[in-house]
Amino acid sequence: MIAKGDLVRHPVLPAWGIGKVLKTFQGGNLLVRFEGAGEKLLHPGFAGLEKIADDNIVYLVVRGIKVKRGRTVPTVSYIPLVRRDLH
Repeated sequence: MIAKGDLVRHPVLPAWGIGKVLKTFQGGNLLVRFEGAGEKLLHPGFAGLEKIADDNIVYLVVRGIKVKRGRTVPTVSYIPLVRRDLH
C-alpha cells in the first residue's frame, strides 16, 4: 500500500526519477511529484508504481548559501537517491 510521504518510481518511465507521494485521493489515485516530470495524478494499479523501500534510499546532502535582503542564509537540500547493489 502506497501512502502519503512514500517515495516511488515509475518502472516504464525511469526518466521521471524518484517521486514523492504528496496526497492520496478516494478511489486510490495519488498525486506524485517526480523530480524529472513535476506533479502527476496517477492510479498506482494502472501506472505500476513501485514503492522504494526505506533501506534502499540514501540521501545526498547539498549545502549552499542564498542571499536574502542583503544577508547570507545557509541552506540545506536533501536529495533522495536509490541505492544500487554492486555485484
